[in-house]
Amino acid sequence: MYDVCVGLGYHCESTYQLRRITGVGRAHFFDWLDLDLVAVREIIGADFANVLRPGLSEPFSNGLCVRDRGSNIRFFHDFHAPEGTPLTPALIAEQHSGVREKFAYLAGRWRALTASRSRVLYVHHDAFDESGAEDLAALHGLLRSRYPDHAFDLLWLRRTPPEDAAALPPGITWSTVVAQPGRWEGSDAAWDTALAPLDIPRAPAPAP
Repeated sequence: MYDVCVGLGYHCESTYQLRRITGVGRAHFFDWLDLDLVAVREIIGADFANVLRPGLSEPFSNGLCVRDRGSNIRFFHDFHAPEGTPLTPALIAEQHSGVREKFAYLAGRWRALTASRSRVLYVHHDAFDESGAEDLAALHGLLRSRYPDHAFDLLWLRRTPPEDAAALPPGITWSTVVAQPGRWEGSDAAWDTALAPLDIPRAPAPAP
C-alpha cells in the first residue's frame, strides 16, 4: 500500500484528479504547475535551487502566467494581476519574494517526504505523449540516486499506450487517461480506471 500519492506534472489536470481520487488536499511542490518531464528532472536534480532565481521570471502567454526561465515552470496561479489585465514585470517583481518563499517551503516538504518512511507513488501525467520509456527510466534513476533509502514507485500516464513499454525498468508502471476536450480537469472516468488497480489513499465514499 502507498501512504502518499504525489503528482509530478504535467499541469493542473493531474493535481485536480489526484486530489479528487485520494481526498488529500495537502500541497506538494509540483501541484498546479505547468511543466514537462525534462523540467521535473532538472528541478529534482538541482534540489530545487534553479526555481525562481531573481531576475528570471517573466510574463508569458500574453501575460496570463509567469514563466521562470531557470526552471521552465509556467506559473498560472501564484502571480496575480488586476482582473482583466495581464501580468507585467513590475507586478511579478512585487510578488516574487512571496511566491519564492512558498515554493521554498514546499521544497522542504518534498525533502522531508523523501527522507521519511512513507511509501510514495509518484504520478507523471504525460499529457501530450512527449516522453518515452527512456525518459521515465531517467527520472526513476534520478530519484533512486538522490534518495537511496526512499520507498517509491512511478506511474506514467499517457493519452495513448507507449510503444516502448517493454523497456521500462521495475518500479515503473503505465496506463492511459484520454483527454476530455473542453474540460481542463480531464476525464474523471478515465482517471478512476487508471488508478483503480493501485492501493493508494482514497477519498471517502459519498454518504447514501
